[in-house]
Amino acid sequence: MNQRRLSQSTATAVEPVTPAATQPALLRSHSMVVPKGTSPDTATSGAEALVETLVELGVEHAFGIFGGGIAPFCEALSRSSIRLLHFRHEGGAAFAAIESSLASGKLTVVLATTGPGLTNLYTGMVAARSEGAKVLFVSGSTAAAQRGRMAFQETRAYSNSMSPLFSQGALFHYAAMVEDAAELEVVAARLRSGFAQPGGFVAHLGLPLTTQTAKLPEVKPSRLSAGPPPSCDPAQVQECAELLSREPFVIWAGFGARHAAPAIRELASRTGAHVMCTPRGKGIMPETDPLYLGVTGLGGHSHVEHYLQRARPVRALVLGSRLGEMSSFWSSRLLPQQGIIHVDLDPEVFGAAFPSVATRSVQSEIGAFVEALLQAWPEQANPARPGATELPLPRTVAPRRLGPVRPSFLMSRVQRQIVEGSDALVLTEAGNAFALGSHYLRFMEPNRYRVSSGFGSMGQAAAGVLGAALGSRRKAVAILGDGAMLMQNEINTAATYGIDAVWIVLNDARYGMIAQGMESIGWVPFETDFSRANFVEIARAMGGDGVSVALESELDAALEQALAAKGPFVIDVAIDREELAPAIGRNQSLLQQGVNGRAS
Repeated sequence: MNQRRLSQSTATAVEPVTPAATQPALLRSHSMVVPKGTSPDTATSGAEALVETLVELGVEHAFGIFGGGIAPFCEALSRSSIRLLHFRHEGGAAFAAIESSLASGKLTVVLATTGPGLTNLYTGMVAARSEGAKVLFVSGSTAAAQRGRMAFQETRAYSNSMSPLFSQGALFHYAAMVEDAAELEVVAARLRSGFAQPGGFVAHLGLPLTTQTAKLPEVKPSRLSAGPPPSCDPAQVQECAELLSREPFVIWAGFGARHAAPAIRELASRTGAHVMCTPRGKGIMPETDPLYLGVTGLGGHSHVEHYLQRARPVRALVLGSRLGEMSSFWSSRLLPQQGIIHVDLDPEVFGAAFPSVATRSVQSEIGAFVEALLQAWPEQANPARPGATELPLPRTVAPRRLGPVRPSFLMSRVQRQIVEGSDALVLTEAGNAFALGSHYLRFMEPNRYRVSSGFGSMGQAAAGVLGAALGSRRKAVAILGDGAMLMQNEINTAATYGIDAVWIVLNDARYGMIAQGMESIGWVPFETDFSRANFVEIARAMGGDGVSVALESELDAALEQALAAKGPFVIDVAIDREELAPAIGRNQSLLQQGVNGRAS
């Protein structure tokens, strides 16, 4: 990293990358071949060519851990307009990249060196695909001349335990080992095409040092132009309009529909259809709107099922959700009489969560479909509308004098101070924080609340909060358990770069969801408690700041201090472990799957 990049740091000093002329022999040992007729001064290296493509694609941030196997690419990044951030663990870098991509809608880059640098990314790679982010992973790999000779951290694309990480398929939309820099023109075209599509796109490139340092003629700019988002056949839209206009229906909105929020609100208003959402779909419909029913899945609202059983809509229009366990618990009580019309870009989701339910599948970008549905909606349609519902408002509870802090009370203060009192993004971590945030917090617009309801990695919010802050260009707040905070955090990285990230730690000195899950099936919790950590001291030791909260009366001041702080800030909240999180659906689901040895 050069000195210009260091001006962005507010804490730890980082040594700049050594200029190429004085780099150790390890980084200069590979010849830089210059094609005939090309001046060495004007030739572009393979690393520079790839960086130019990434700049053209709108990349603003690259996250990762440097190393000899990826050094030329890192050096080229440091001289570009892309902000390069050196993390403390590759997994944290991947989570930050995912959240940066989802917050900004842009492609982000993760880099790692050979061997363990690459394998440390595996969880993040799976999470990126599951979350629908746009992420390019770039890793170093062993040059051909050294393969099979017990090279240190040997990494190759065949006959090796890491071979699956270079294969296109379930993990990557596109993957390649770039053996020759001349391949980069084709690679760039594949990346441009993939990242131009709506929805997520995850790719991985392996770059030997020989590819990174090889010299190329001037790179030609791309002539790729993106077309309109894919929509379905007009006849299919007309059929859906006729089916839905005959009788009452309900809209079930998921994360994939967040960009279509205005059209979905218009559809609900015009048709009188009520809207329920998955945890990742919060805010698509304002959560105080009379047509809003509530959340399904983990942290969901029981009155959603009660309403559906009472009003009995005929169909559900599912928009942009895979309807997985954390979004539905596969509950038949959420399904209307005639089944669902399921709209999604990914054809693999159709019939997956509810294989026995009547399903009409529509493969389309959600916004394009809803706009077309509004155009096709019969002017005289006046279906019998289900009775009105009103989402129960959270009770106003006064702070109690003694500690510890009730999680529900904490959420009420987060709602007032952060959700309503700022524009900060809010992330909740896998575990009880997920259930608490989805159940208690209310959002009026999409893209302010993030939770991983698919892969659900512990640590994704803890490290991802940095990427969310960078991608959104505003403060981001992670709500997470002490177990997750001990597993993965990037406080020191946030301090180094002055990133405005806040961690609200639910500190009960245990793996809370695991302990409560054990109790729910009749077990006495075992090996779930651990020594209480002081996260304020940890934060300060890493270059951040924070405040401890032991009483409910201290919460407002702590939240105000966090919102006003510059750089990383931790609120360490001693929570009441006796107040259970609203996670009963997860425990029931585990019982049905046979966690206690008796599947129902």
